[in-house]
Amino acid sequence: MNEYTGRHVHTLDEKGRVSVPAQFRRQLPREGLYLGKGMEGCLILYPPEKWEKVRNALASLSRNSRKNRNIVREFSQYIRQVNIDAQGRVSIPADLVEIAGLEHEVVFLGMLDSIEIWSEERYRERSQERVSSLEDAIEGIEIDIY
Repeated sequence: MNEYTGRHVHTLDEKGRVSVPAQFRRQLPREGLYLGKGMEGCLILYPPEKWEKVRNALASLSRNSRKNRNIVREFSQYIRQVNIDAQGRVSIPADLVEIAGLEHEVVFLGMLDSIEIWSEERYRERSQERVSSLEDAIEGIEIDIY
């Protein structure tokens, strides 16, 4: 199983294309990736095996619940299948560029089994919040990271 870790900064061009970091590109297939709206203002890039798990989990939600229907609607309307081109770039659709506030510098953040894509400015702003709450959050989970 592939593992995506690290933080990488790349430049978004005027056509909405950005180079996928080489470390990630070596592990990702060129075709069959899924890109969508993530949490806290980022985008999320799913390799096929992770997307299948997410898709199956969403499909298993009962549509009898308004909350579940809204989750599926909100999530699925932004999912796009994308490919890595011959130059190692992925094209980000205009609506997703706008949602994530992507301008020039783009941060790719490995999330172990998926990859977040952030506006550098938005990522910097969120970093301040994360640093102060990380220690508190770690104390509340049952995973020994040391």
